[in-house]
Amino acid sequence: MTTGVVDQAPQTVLPGRPVPYRLEAGAGRAHLLLGEVGRVLAGAEETGGMMSVMTLCGPAAPRPIPLHWHRKEHDYFYCVRGQMQVWADGESRILNPGDIGSAPPGSVHAYQLLGHYSEFLGPIVPSGWDRFFDFTGSPYPGPAYPLLDPSPPPFDKFGAAQEKFDMAYVQDAPYADATLDADDDGLPDGQLPYFLRAGEGPRHTLFGQVCFQILTGAQSEGRMAMTVTEGPKGPPTPAHVHERTYEGIYCLDGRMRVTTAGETHELTRGDFVSVPAGIEHAYQFDAHLTRFASMVAPAGIERFFELAGAVAEQRIFPGPEQADPADPDRLAAAAAELDLVLVR
Repeated sequence: MTTGVVDQAPQTVLPGRPVPYRLEAGAGRAHLLLGEVGRVLAGAEETGGMMSVMTLCGPAAPRPIPLHWHRKEHDYFYCVRGQMQVWADGESRILNPGDIGSAPPGSVHAYQLLGHYSEFLGPIVPSGWDRFFDFTGSPYPGPAYPLLDPSPPPFDKFGAAQEKFDMAYVQDAPYADATLDADDDGLPDGQLPYFLRAGEGPRHTLFGQVCFQILTGAQSEGRMAMTVTEGPKGPPTPAHVHERTYEGIYCLDGRMRVTTAGETHELTRGDFVSVPAGIEHAYQFDAHLTRFASMVAPAGIERFFELAGAVAEQRIFPGPEQADPADPDRLAAAAAELDLVLVR
């Protein structure tokens, strides 16, 4: 892996085809809708039809969006900043940064931004639903959201969107009060709505880092998965290729370097790298504390730390004196079981 940064200028618009690229925080295909900005980091064209990756940001909202459900789409809410409330099948939680809400197909769900500047990250399968914002909203050129949205609510477009995007609004359904004392410390056994508090869920250590499984194939019928990995400054991970899996990498904190197809990109908070299937890549942490989210479709490679590493007893990465070196045989065995080819 190259250690020097040889980054080309980052993309400011999506390339429209499955090639590796970096987006700086605040870039992407953005549309304004009811004062909030939905921003597409990777759509169907960039992922080879595998998934969509979006963020949404805005001010505290006066009311939640309408309760609705999707016939096919799996919606996912990872709170990045601020505070929000999520509803899913009669349950509700207040999400702070690092908290999660998952709404699989058929579940009645909604959200409301509560903080003055709130944002969530959301992978979506199948790909294409991100075009809902193109259809109902208006293009927005800024990196965050505007002081005021002067456009009227697009009620006619909302109605047409139900058929176009195979979804349905649920009229006159009650919005449940948020449960404040739920455990929310584990993943369900199947594709069910769930909430997960920051730092919870299965976690494993490898390369001196800790990886949290926050969505696996078991909760998505194998369609997508998501992990959060954190650790200190250190050497690069082994270069590798996913022959059939798309991966999106979103930097949550710190600074990291991601090499794709021989080019090294430096990421800080909010930056994103798109890695289509078949592209050699690796990453390296370059700050004393770095965290990133990895979103993949289909699911599978979220288990790499689980198969090649060790169960993390604590919720923090091990110190240098506690970190065990990676076992080459376990790395090879894990790679052989997953869609992962280590590059020697």
